[in-house]
Amino acid sequence: MATSEPLLPGGGKRAKHTKASILYGADEYLELLAKKYEEFDELATLLQAAPDAAHVDNDAAKNAARKDGGGAMLQLDVDDNKRSKRTQRAIPTPNIPDPMPPELAFLFAKITPEQKMYMWNIYTLIFVAECLTVVLYWAMMRYGEALGVSFSMATTIYGFIMVPLCIQNIYILHDVVHGATFPPYEWQNYITHPLADFFSLPWMDVIMEHNRHHNSTFDLLNHGEFGWDPANWLYTLQEW
Repeated sequence: MATSEPLLPGGGKRAKHTKASILYGADEYLELLAKKYEEFDELATLLQAAPDAAHVDNDAAKNAARKDGGGAMLQLDVDDNKRSKRTQRAIPTPNIPDPMPPELAFLFAKITPEQKMYMWNIYTLIFVAECLTVVLYWAMMRYGEALGVSFSMATTIYGFIMVPLCIQNIYILHDVVHGATFPPYEWQNYITHPLADFFSLPWMDVIMEHNRHHNSTFDLLNHGEFGWDPANWLYTLQEW
């Protein structure tokens, strides 16, 4: 059974999700995650190679991960001593306090299904707010002159609202990539691109690229330390 999430109201026994219903519960979302990891076993394998694999959907991802390792693209590039071939550094491990102070425990806790759904709900809310802001801008441009709203004023109002929404879009999208890879509903796969900072890759390609980046580069001063990093081209001029 999934645990309750503090930001969501508690309740009694959850109703069983049926094909006729439109809302998922946490337990049904867990079943969906297991099926998704089976479908995208490359991602499950890549997640298991990360040092913090225990903090993702460990059981579902571990069960779906390829037993043969999936080839070099899905593994860390290390020598026989499990050290980087490039720097000879050992694979970093999470520095988890022991004993764990109660006030820090939430930082190292595995994300619950309720929290994953909450993240997607917030991301969806931001997307809807961005769309409504575009409509508001159109309305101000269309009818603003009669109300004394100039082009400059309309644009200032639009920018004042839209800029922080777009910033939060990227921040929460990054959190979703790491903590809640698969949305509760398929249509949510299509709201990740229009108002974000990328438009040319399918959602699962973005997921694979970003997780490969973090598996290859633990330290931003040593890009590609544990294998090929697809984000290397972003830092070429910086390191030249």
